[in-house]
Amino acid sequence: MPTTYRVHQFGTLAGVTVKALRHYDRLGLLKPVRNDAGYRLYQASDLARLQQIVALKSVGLPLQHIRTLLDRNPLPLIATFRQQREVLEDKRHMLDRAIQALTEAEAAVASGEPSTTAILQKVIKVMEMQDIDVMRKYYSDEAWDAWKHHYEDWPPDEWRGLYKDIIAAIDSDPKGTVAQALVDRWLTIVHGAHRQSAVRSGLIKAWADREHWPAALKRRAAEYDIERATRFIGEALWERWEAERLERERTGAPAPPRASESRRVLFRDCAEILDSAPSSPVAQSLVMRWRALIDSETLGDEELKRDALDAFSRRREWPSGMRRYIASLYELDVETWQRVTDFIERAATIDGEHAGGADGPAALE
Repeated sequence: MPTTYRVHQFGTLAGVTVKALRHYDRLGLLKPVRNDAGYRLYQASDLARLQQIVALKSVGLPLQHIRTLLDRNPLPLIATFRQQREVLEDKRHMLDRAIQALTEAEAAVASGEPSTTAILQKVIKVMEMQDIDVMRKYYSDEAWDAWKHHYEDWPPDEWRGLYKDIIAAIDSDPKGTVAQALVDRWLTIVHGAHRQSAVRSGLIKAWADREHWPAALKRRAAEYDIERATRFIGEALWERWEAERLERERTGAPAPPRASESRRVLFRDCAEILDSAPSSPVAQSLVMRWRALIDSETLGDEELKRDALDAFSRRREWPSGMRRYIASLYELDVETWQRVTDFIERAATIDGEHAGGADGPAALE
């Protein structure tokens, strides 16, 4: 028996395609070693992990969730299987409702009921509700019970009116009075909602994954052009905050406390050791503080944590106004803020390599 296998050999041995193995590698699910020529080499020990991946995938778990699970020790199989069983039971209930709706529609048509439109509307509503139940994956059970009604007639009337007004003003200056008045309306609705933290976490996860929303919600999002409206409000907000930053510079006022004191202290401490080696003990102690902050701010939610780290890794793609504003929250100029974030990333990568990679480069991709 060979000690290592090339990708085609391993795929044949394991009964999976080469395409799948490459995909698992890109996702960080199954990372083979590479030889000097750069070819993937799998070991017999990789087979056990691959079998875990295949088994968890077969019960309907998404690959990103599987990666998070496999990085935990011991693997929480009981809780995982219970959760997935509940998801499948919910899907079964949704199918039962859909079958019942179609049966009733058949009966109504057969009986000669004159209102074809009413029959079709009832079927459409049941089918769309079946789609909407898919959104529960972004929420805890308690949060979903409190929030699922939100999707029954989403978006609410106050948001529909605001979206329409934003699109009507989409070509206006984000700094202008029209755009800034729309920002005021947006913030009033957001701040007036009084949502519990678990609901807010679910909304953040749902919006970040909107490309995978069910068709019914995608149609509604397209109908109100929510993507473009949200982007416009984001631009107008950055212009507002940039104006605030410039006014603070003029008057010498401190930055608003939108970055926690713990973060500001951490960044100041990093700025003082930028000439140190990222592998030094003092740098690694700052990485530990950085990780603790991320864990605290994401409420221990692994998906939110991964999203936060992903946004951090893409900071060079942020609009220049956003980078200037974020730097000002730490009372730093943009260049120093960028050097600090680069230093944290390098130090975190070194820490991850020494620890076996679980929290290293893959967590910052």
